[in-house]
Amino acid sequence: MRHATVGSVLVSVLLLSTIAGAAVAVPVGAVASGTLEPRTAAPAVTPGPGSFALVSNFEDGALDGWTVTSGSAKVSTSVTYGGEPSLLSPARPGTPQVDRAQGIVAGGSFVSMQVAIHGGSGGTGFFGLADSGGVPVAVVGVQNGEVYAGATPSTASAVEPVPTGTAQPAGWVYLAVNVYAVAGKGGSPPAWQMDVFVDRSDQVAAAGVSVPAAGTYAEARIATTAGTVAYSDIVVSNYEIPIYLPGYNNMEGYGQGSGLLVQLLPAFTTLSAHMTLSSWDVPQSGILSFQINAMNYYGTTRSTCKGFFQLGIDLDPNGTIAPWYVPGVNCVAHYFLPSNNPAVGAGFASPSPTHLTLTIQDQPAMKEIRFQIVDHSVGPSLRYWNATIPYEGTEFFGSYTQIEWQPCCSNYPISDYSLNARMYGLTISGGNLSAPELLGANYMLPFVLDTPPSWSFTYYDGSSAGYAQRA
Repeated sequence: MRHATVGSVLVSVLLLSTIAGAAVAVPVGAVASGTLEPRTAAPAVTPGPGSFALVSNFEDGALDGWTVTSGSAKVSTSVTYGGEPSLLSPARPGTPQVDRAQGIVAGGSFVSMQVAIHGGSGGTGFFGLADSGGVPVAVVGVQNGEVYAGATPSTASAVEPVPTGTAQPAGWVYLAVNVYAVAGKGGSPPAWQMDVFVDRSDQVAAAGVSVPAAGTYAEARIATTAGTVAYSDIVVSNYEIPIYLPGYNNMEGYGQGSGLLVQLLPAFTTLSAHMTLSSWDVPQSGILSFQINAMNYYGTTRSTCKGFFQLGIDLDPNGTIAPWYVPGVNCVAHYFLPSNNPAVGAGFASPSPTHLTLTIQDQPAMKEIRFQIVDHSVGPSLRYWNATIPYEGTEFFGSYTQIEWQPCCSNYPISDYSLNARMYGLTISGGNLSAPELLGANYMLPFVLDTPPSWSFTYYDGSSAGYAQRA
């Protein structure tokens, strides 16, 4: 997650580059960074009893927790969301095709959802929440080329036409929804509403849609009432999916490899990971990146750029990489240094396969955070990129990883980009941990994990081109 990048370094930086096998320190200017969340504010935290997450990407070829209650459904590998299989749902004349998924925790005051829908030719389909009897209480869907939202399919209203010319694969629309209770006045019961996001999360498409019975939610529901509709990239959770970040669209189209946190971690001070880049081919600098993220308590529990620390690289043309970091007070990436060699542009040449280690470390005694990338691929000596920022906030409580493609700024379609890479050994340590802890795939939920089928990337020591399915 990052906004448009800046070309100059705004905090203290020390670059160690290899020259004839020797490490030479090159100091750069300094500017202070603001403090975040007093360290004494770090609480003892445990996952809430109402936490839940239902994820269906259908990557294993099965319906993944969905039960067909009317008609028939199958997993399709021909109608795909940028390579992701879909649940293909055909309606019969006069009989809708209906699927129900249970296992979500009822009784909360906030639920977040996402779904990618392909309406085909004249298809009408809805996805959302239902009560324990299967009666819909909050839905979004497509009908007659429009996005609809409301309490039920029959009462839903048009939001806007299905967008065209976006980063979504042809025929698909990405819908994200927050369903929430609004406190009633004068002792009256809470009113339930939902906000709907269409193909982007920096602005809401429909706010405050009334869904009065949404508080009775107990399961997820898919219903196709006309034609054949495909559904993919489904998530229902009490963790927020769509968020407002002006100028950045972390839900726009495939190319993202992010994750939603499903629990708070024990307080930790160090996040590290390994990255191997076997090959990459990109037509434009600064568009495709691979990165890790660490968040303090504020950054973990809120959708915000504050308390959000990120370390990554751009995959640039001509076999170059450009390392950068995000310093926790904004989502702007700060590049370590421009290249001294104009022939490779803003990046650094790094021979394939490139092996990097990335570390974000809170150093309480020094009141700073250190960012470090080590390039092991440049011969007998290592190459280091180091940066530090002043910091007196809490320890870290969350982490996730990303492959990020920025459709806002690319002059080329995503099919002109390619990547063969892996991220592994995502490890937390320090703080309240007595020993380093390796994070597994079940720590995070995927959102928008679709890339061209020609791409190959692996997360968490085994899930290729995405995350392992979790129903």
